Amino acid sequence: MNNLLESVKKFHQKMNAPVSSTPRLQPGNEADAVDVAQNLYQLAEKAAGLASDSNDILLARAAMAMEELSEWLDAHAEGDLVAVADAWADRAYVLFGDAVASGLPATELFEEVHLSSMSKEHDSAGTGKAIKGETYKPPEIQKILDKYCGE
Repeated sequence: MNNLLESVKKFHQKMNAPVSSTPRLQPGNEADAVDVAQNLYQLAEKAAGLASDSNDILLARAAMAMEELSEWLDAHAEGDLVAVADAWADRAYVLFGDAVASGLPATELFEEVHLSSMSKEHDSAGTGKAIKGETYKPPEIQKILDKYCGE
């Protein structure tokens, strides 16, 4: 996993996005974070209810992802770094679980998306989002999936 984190760190550095060498809270508006978290909790409850009524695995996984993201936002709003770290780890666990449940080759897909992301450019307009400039190369997801699914 260290290699994957180093890849993301390189992307953040290229895009002038935040990089921290020590654990810290993300700056933001606590009230807005709580509001968004509450909306996500409501969506998570709705998805979980629908999933349990019909044995819908997709909605059950979506409910877990939304719940963990809600907890991450709430932990930031509360200034609780331990809860932030726990919620981050839970979010990562759910994402890895999505790959396992779907049989996705997570490492190869991540590496391909990283190559594509590194071909993006920093948005000088200050949006904080990378942009698809002249050097952009889209990820070859189909090529990877074909190795595992056939053509």
